[in-house]
Amino acid sequence: MHGGDIYSNDVEYDFSVNINPLGMPEKSIRAAQSAILFSAHYPDCEGNALRQAIAEWEGVERRNVILGNGAAELLYALCYAIKPKQGLILSPTFSEYEAAVRASGGECRFFGLKEEEEFELNEGILSEIKGETDILFLCNPNNPTGKLISRDLLLAAAKRCEDLGVYLCMDECFLPFLASEKNYTMKHSLEGFPHLIVVRAFTKVFGMPGLRLGYALTANSNLTDRIRRCIQPWNVSVPAQMAGLAALDDTEYLVRTRELIKEEKAYLLGALSKGLAKKIYEGAANYIFFRADKDLAGRLLEQKILIRSCGNYRNLSENYFRIGIRTHEENEELIRRWKTIGNSSPV
Repeated sequence: MHGGDIYSNDVEYDFSVNINPLGMPEKSIRAAQSAILFSAHYPDCEGNALRQAIAEWEGVERRNVILGNGAAELLYALCYAIKPKQGLILSPTFSEYEAAVRASGGECRFFGLKEEEEFELNEGILSEIKGETDILFLCNPNNPTGKLISRDLLLAAAKRCEDLGVYLCMDECFLPFLASEKNYTMKHSLEGFPHLIVVRAFTKVFGMPGLRLGYALTANSNLTDRIRRCIQPWNVSVPAQMAGLAALDDTEYLVRTRELIKEEKAYLLGALSKGLAKKIYEGAANYIFFRADKDLAGRLLEQKILIRSCGNYRNLSENYFRIGIRTHEENEELIRRWKTIGNSSPV
């Protein structure tokens, strides 16, 4: 269902995941290593130090922060807490929203994003938020398309949800890759929308998916309590908590990240536009979504390069793919090997 399967494939270069190409911050690596020695003790069950650091980083109150073993745990905990009978989900988008709703006993409705509209979300979503809807999931920028949702549309959706008592879960895991994130984030609107919950993670932007560390933000104290009751105690390990604290202390890391993504994304877009991809859907995220020959992933895997085939996303066929932005050396190698296999067949 997801990228990153380097365990059952012979892979030299993994472009199937959307992880920071700089890797985990050095401060986080050192902190996690030293934390191993402290792992003879239980983690702080409340994660108070990390929650306080996140609160200061995000400009919210500590009571508004819930820690998770990755963002995925929080998606499931949210659904276990509110037990939605019906979830409203975009297609295509991240599959774990649907999985979380179904795991908690609910069903899903889908709002299809149209290829002829570049998979952009439009105001049609507002009329689909109805009284029988219990929760709406939005990913900004969306995965796998990389398309941003305007703040005006987000605010309209949040108001519609609030008026109808519908929960709005905003997945902003990729937003910190953008220098303009303040123009799109909903984290500063929490007080005005009690049904709003924002989910973020250290996974992508701080390059630590193996440590599993995410967090949710909501001003709804009742919802906070309900979610925490659905999460096991000691869910965030000592190394993960210490690595998270160290990451937030590395002020230059995000600056370097954004500069690298901007430069390397331009390089890859230029290379793909010269006949490698059939169609590129330019987005704002740290990955590129495009259409190509349906056997592309298999042929690149023969070259020991793993990319994300998007054929198992709702509303997409086997002709759609996603690649993460990597370092220049890795990106050059991707293009070099891609050129050696050519284009095998028309779409």
